[in-house]
Amino acid sequence: MSGATEPVVDASAVSRTHGTVEVLAPTSLSLAPGEVAVVVGPNGSGKSTLLRLVAGRDVPTSGTVRVLGLPAREARRRRREDVALLLGGPSAYPDLTVAEHLRLVASAWAGRHPGPSVDEALGAAELTRVRDQLPGELSSGEAQMFALATTLYRPAQLVLLDEPEQRLDARWRAVARRLIGRAADAGRALVVATHDPDLRADLARRGREVELSAPGPR
Repeated sequence: MSGATEPVVDASAVSRTHGTVEVLAPTSLSLAPGEVAVVVGPNGSGKSTLLRLVAGRDVPTSGTVRVLGLPAREARRRRREDVALLLGGPSAYPDLTVAEHLRLVASAWAGRHPGPSVDEALGAAELTRVRDQLPGELSSGEAQMFALATTLYRPAQLVLLDEPEQRLDARWRAVARRLIGRAADAGRALVVATHDPDLRADLARRGREVELSAPGPR
């Protein structure tokens, strides 16, 4: 197990290049247990790339990324119960209802899941009305909120969220900010990439910003 003072995330001068294009300029990030980092920058600055590197879904061209004391790719295999991530579009089992997805999460991590109950989680996400609907029956905003609620329902030490405000109107964005704030208050380490100014301000008050600039050709 990791020591109590060991960083949850330790990214040192990581960069990523595709062909002749540098999609992420060298970036460093160290995140202790319970800390929050909000990643901001223009489109093309590498926000999603940075999260994929931390998640172990890609490898850096240069630099190193360690998560929970392990190389990120290894942590993805060996510590997957401790990392929850929302990257890209929502994914779900087409034949399970919204409520059944959360029950599956609770069952999968039985003994580690601290709550709340499925009903409480759906209520907090304002998804009670669609609890018995299938993912394919949800609106785009409901599907995004469902994906966020399911991600946050996992009992993970580290939560990675890539633009969780996507497809959400003003009301849903307020709900998302509240859910993410509660995750931070619960002592989880969070890395959140966002364009939402209100979410950015809220998370910056709780932690710090990592600002990326758009890289150019090498």
